[in-house]
Amino acid sequence: RARALNRAPSFVSEPVSLKATLRPYQHEGLTWMQHLREHGACGVLADDMGLGKTLQTIAHLTKEKEEHRTDLPSLILVPTSLIGNWQRETKKFAPHLKICVLHGPKRHERFERISKADVVLTTYPLLVRDIERFEEMEFHYVILDEAQAIKNPRSQIARTVRRLNSRHRLCLTGTPVENNLEELWSLFDFLMPGLLGEAARFRAAFRIPIEREGNDARLEALRRRVSPFILRRVKESVATELPPKTELVRPVEIHGDQRELYEAIRVAVHDDVRKAIRKKGFAASTVAIL
Repeated sequence: RARALNRAPSFVSEPVSLKATLRPYQHEGLTWMQHLREHGACGVLADDMGLGKTLQTIAHLTKEKEEHRTDLPSLILVPTSLIGNWQRETKKFAPHLKICVLHGPKRHERFERISKADVVLTTYPLLVRDIERFEEMEFHYVILDEAQAIKNPRSQIARTVRRLNSRHRLCLTGTPVENNLEELWSLFDFLMPGLLGEAARFRAAFRIPIEREGNDARLEALRRRVSPFILRRVKESVATELPPKTELVRPVEIHGDQRELYEAIRVAVHDDVRKAIRKKGFAASTVAIL
């Protein structure tokens, strides 16, 4: 199995029913996800923001449906701000996929539709509230978008997602490691528990030698361990024809009741902030200032 995972993935044709033409690197992403699924492995699609992780994932789920492997729905967990985007993208690129959106106060009425859906969308906060219902179900895939949400393995959401039952798991994140290697361990503890050992052993074998001691041998050993399960591309190397990021600065004035509320709060906390700065100094008062 290890040798098979390290071999180059076999060619996979694009889904016929996908309403998009994949860029070469996106096709590579689809092939990679199919390769992992074929060999019973899970992984992290860690492309830069803007390279189409959502589209690649939709293409993968579409391929799974065309190959008649989706007798169970797939659950996609997203930040609340992205649930509308996932709805739009799925309807645009794969209108044949049946979506069940569990969001809002009336979401419990839609739980009975899950069994007939191809894709179930919900948010991280709502999963925590509804986990007793979700853990009774089985899914084809559980997919975490912006998977850095579980970077702290002791957080409530990280503990909750591990309770879900699925055949396959996938993480989508442009930042698999933001602050320390424990975040990478947390992702893989969700994806394939045991691959990186228990937390204490990982800390002793990898995190401390790499972060504190600069041990290149342990860093290379960790790279070899996880490389089959992480696909990372940066925009500069795979999408050179795309324009650079455009930033538009739009000042927005607040008026009326909003302005009055803002001023009331500002005046109320002004003295508190000044007292905090006098007592603790500017550097130690950043939370109060914020």
